Amino acid sequence: MASDGSRGPKPWKQRHAKTLFLRVPAADFPLVARGRKTEFRSASGMVSGLHFVEPPTPVVAYMEKRGKYESKLMVLEERRTEPLGAISEESLRNEGFATLAEFRRYWMRRERRRFRPTRDVVVYRVRPFEQSDAEWFARKLIEHLYGEWWLPAP
Repeated sequence: MASDGSRGPKPWKQRHAKTLFLRVPAADFPLVARGRKTEFRSASGMVSGLHFVEPPTPVVAYMEKRGKYESKLMVLEERRTEPLGAISEESLRNEGFATLAEFRRYWMRRERRRFRPTRDVVVYRVRPFEQSDAEWFARKLIEHLYGEWWLPAP
């Protein structure tokens, strides 16, 4: 911030970066963290502040159970909102279920409430962060923060 309280010299905009956290349901976390479950759903009220991020982006996926936390660096590949009953065959497979009935039973047990097909849920598609992602995301971060001045090397 400039000494006069502004967000930088007049012609330019100051940009920020921050750590993004994604809460994963405790029942899903072990499979999500290993990359065996690439999609999961969360009730709309339980959503983190990921509404305005542009995937793909790194996130710290975490779970909390009885005051204990586990976490892992992941890549958020997609975030969308859809009715719970609109789950596609591909999404069922990504969630780890063969049929809608199997998913429905799982959802009711996890959420401890009725399965309402019209209820909007947030769908997250994630994968584990790989070492090969580091350079690409570092470049994106530099572009975000200093894009106006940064010129990539030839």
